[in-house]
Amino acid sequence: MTIILRDKRELDQLYSDYKGKYEGSKEDYFALLYLKKKFGLTMEQAAGLVAFGNRDYGIDAYYVDRAARNLYLFQFKWSEDHNLFKESMERLAAAGMEVIFGRRHVDPEQNEVIHRLKADLYEHQAVIDRVFIQFVFKGDTTAVERSQGLEGRQESLENKQHLVRQFFNDRPVELRVDFISDIVGPGRPPVQDSFRVGFHDTVCLRTEDGKQAMHLGFVPLVDLLTIYKVLGQKFLSRNIRSGLPEDTPPNRKIRQVLTDIVIRCSVRPEVFTFYHNGVTLAAEKLEFSDGKATIVVPRVLNGAQTLNTFRKFIEESESLLTANDRRALVEAITVVAKIVVDNPSGDFVSQVTIANNQQNPVEPWHLRSNDQVQCDLQDRFAEQLGIFYSRHENSFQNMTWEELEELEITETKDLRIKPLAQTFLAAQGEIDRMSRLREVFEQPKWYEDCFRDAYLKCDPRRIILGYKIGLVLNPIMRQVEARCAQWLEYAIRRARNLVWAMLIQGMLNDEGHLPDLLDSHGVDLRKSTDFKDYMITLATNKVYFIINNVLKNDEGYKSKIADAKYSLLTTKELFRRCMDEAYNRHGWNKKNF
Repeated sequence: MTIILRDKRELDQLYSDYKGKYEGSKEDYFALLYLKKKFGLTMEQAAGLVAFGNRDYGIDAYYVDRAARNLYLFQFKWSEDHNLFKESMERLAAAGMEVIFGRRHVDPEQNEVIHRLKADLYEHQAVIDRVFIQFVFKGDTTAVERSQGLEGRQESLENKQHLVRQFFNDRPVELRVDFISDIVGPGRPPVQDSFRVGFHDTVCLRTEDGKQAMHLGFVPLVDLLTIYKVLGQKFLSRNIRSGLPEDTPPNRKIRQVLTDIVIRCSVRPEVFTFYHNGVTLAAEKLEFSDGKATIVVPRVLNGAQTLNTFRKFIEESESLLTANDRRALVEAITVVAKIVVDNPSGDFVSQVTIANNQQNPVEPWHLRSNDQVQCDLQDRFAEQLGIFYSRHENSFQNMTWEELEELEITETKDLRIKPLAQTFLAAQGEIDRMSRLREVFEQPKWYEDCFRDAYLKCDPRRIILGYKIGLVLNPIMRQVEARCAQWLEYAIRRARNLVWAMLIQGMLNDEGHLPDLLDSHGVDLRKSTDFKDYMITLATNKVYFIINNVLKNDEGYKSKIADAKYSLLTTKELFRRCMDEAYNRHGWNKKNF
């Protein structure tokens, strides 16, 4: 049931009438109005279930529906922006669920509604079979489905199922997290989360405490492809990569064997199983019946390149596969499958993912690809600019145009995690770290400094401009080298990262041109001639002279360059000296995105 609050004047009037009695903010009265209309409550009844004020641990309101045996926990935003829920979801997952369902010590300053909720829970404990956490807003729920940042936070909340079960004395009480739109619109089709697959000759291994189980057996590759077609990249979201390029040796070998089986008919389908290492999946639940398995919330931990290669092979061979005998050959291809039954977004599954991806080199940025800040950045660029951020290596190349259209991606090029990290470091003046990316991703403090939360709140067009400087840096450096005196001509090539950092500062300090740059060049990844010419002019007319003067006027710097000791050109100290010179010559102040 959707409760339509058509006019903000209705909310304003309610706030005006009752703020003297209940206090709180105007948005608290969205909760009051919603409960009153949805459950047919009086104003006084609804007010007793609403958190007016702060210290609510992410809960704006609650309701126990004894007839339906449901507990509702609500968070409200009178806004079309679903991203506003992120902080509330984090607060609820980090502490709120433990406060409500766990054994956390009582906070004497917590909102009074938490006390009432706890009392109602104990009183009605026996009649609650389902717990619904609902985030109610004025926007489009299809945008929620596209949000990687909300998906990760939603999984974090769903991970608290054990607290709910524990509170209800291990009864199978369901926990469900939903986003509810308070607007009129077409209903969103339910998301399929369970699939029937062939899974035979299985054995099972359980951990000592019984919390996790691993089933080992054989699964038809076409069954995994069916899941992939339904879930798209979501199926691969827990993999640290989205598949390697087609011309890598493993992928070439996979295509060769598929060709031998299906096209040439020179080997039997079971040969593929002998040659292949197998795939690893995680699932919330796995049930067996009638010779098949039902897998709930499946996610690939290892096997993305196999699925991508197989999908492309099937698409290219579509006309041939109309013949029944060829289709039968495809359906007979199986792979060894390990299915780990545990929360796909939990720590245990994350460790399994890393351990199962060691056959190809795993870089530190791969291991960071599922971090919350990376998911939030992906949302930010997609929602604000229609640009895809490939936090998973090769994920853009493995997307179909239909999938990109569904995500409302309009840009034909993608942002990538390593150059984005360098862009942030350049803006911060950390030029020494720009060539030490492995350490940046490995050291938690450096990583947090690089991918700051502030970048989720700034104008993303500014980040795009800084990123594009890196894309056009080669022609810029050629022009800078051409201007250099002979003593500096070779050394300046080692100052590439310094030039990038100083160009960002010059651009951000150019208040006359920056608005036009944002509008014209901050919305795509095209390396336009106008943008390149602007940066070349900035580099040759200002940045070059700044660097040249700092080096020329310091005898220690000149001596080191004469001795070919170029490491000084990659130090944060030199960037600081250049910024001092830039302030004296042009009035530049150090700015970030």
